[in-house]
Amino acid sequence: MTAPEDTLSLEIVARGVPLVDDRLLLELTNDLHTANDLARAGAREGFFARLLGRATGRDRIRERTVRDRMLSTQKLTLRWLTHLSERMTVTDLVVAEVSEEVHDAKKRIERVEASTQWSADAIGELGAVLARLAGDTGRFLSDHERRLAALEARTAMDAAARRWRHPRPDPGLPWLVGAVLLAREVASGPAGTYAFSGGEALMQRQLTERMLQDPPVPWFEGVKSLPAMLTTAVRDLPGENHRLMVAELLGLGVAEELSDAAGPLTAALARAAELAVAGSGADEAARQALRDSSGSGDLFLPSSLSVEQLVRRIVAEQFAEARQRRIRLRKLAESDDGGQGGAGRE
Repeated sequence: MTAPEDTLSLEIVARGVPLVDDRLLLELTNDLHTANDLARAGAREGFFARLLGRATGRDRIRERTVRDRMLSTQKLTLRWLTHLSERMTVTDLVVAEVSEEVHDAKKRIERVEASTQWSADAIGELGAVLARLAGDTGRFLSDHERRLAALEARTAMDAAARRWRHPRPDPGLPWLVGAVLLAREVASGPAGTYAFSGGEALMQRQLTERMLQDPPVPWFEGVKSLPAMLTTAVRDLPGENHRLMVAELLGLGVAEELSDAAGPLTAALARAAELAVAGSGADEAARQALRDSSGSGDLFLPSSLSVEQLVRRIVAEQFAEARQRRIRLRKLAESDDGGQGGAGRE
């Protein structure tokens, strides 16, 4: 018998789900800004609001919140990140994105040292751990030739596909969710990096073939209604924590610049899970999510799809999103190098 939702710990819900460590790492970018946001909110208060805060003790509560957030983030996050670097369960794309956020935080601290932000020493340590991660996840970019990069891409793709077909432990996710997360994992890792260097058509074709030929459960026959597929996916998620986890894995709660490249099917699945958490029924959540996510051109979502059309769209959306995120990182790196006279980053 399945345990009731409220008895399932967050760790149990997340077991066996790809990209969990990626999303945890991205959550670090929110922590980097929380204390500073709280401090700025206090500074924007008017004279009498601040006077009331002093009279009631509210300002001391805020300061304690900021301090506690800073200390817990610095100590516990660095400990977790060091452990993460030993397990190597994150993708190169997310490591690069979080490294960019840490670099920006370091520049803010260099401009003005503030007690409400991460300390310069803690940022330096955080950057060092991330640098080791980046060196491991992306080492082939500078050390290996293209042929070896293609081999590493295929190896990573094969490993992800095996986990998709035979998950241990099995997270019990609906097949549509599992397919999207598989494609997202592949596009965020070595295969996506190789695709970004010019091998995108090959990587997409190979992943699509693997997914079509050997799925964990048999694909459906003929064509199927997209609203019905979304409804079933939301309904079959075991509980509220699962729905929230899926929505966040697909971009909910991440800074807009890190999530605004999501394709319409991906966005619709995330939105449907989010609406279900908010209390909407599965049918209404799916319909509303499709209305919110579908448009014209590349955003157009057909009402029904064959298996091959569905899988090709899933794969194409994940590679397209990963490509846009990598383009953003490259532009940021070029802009920063230009501002430093080509000196590059420390």
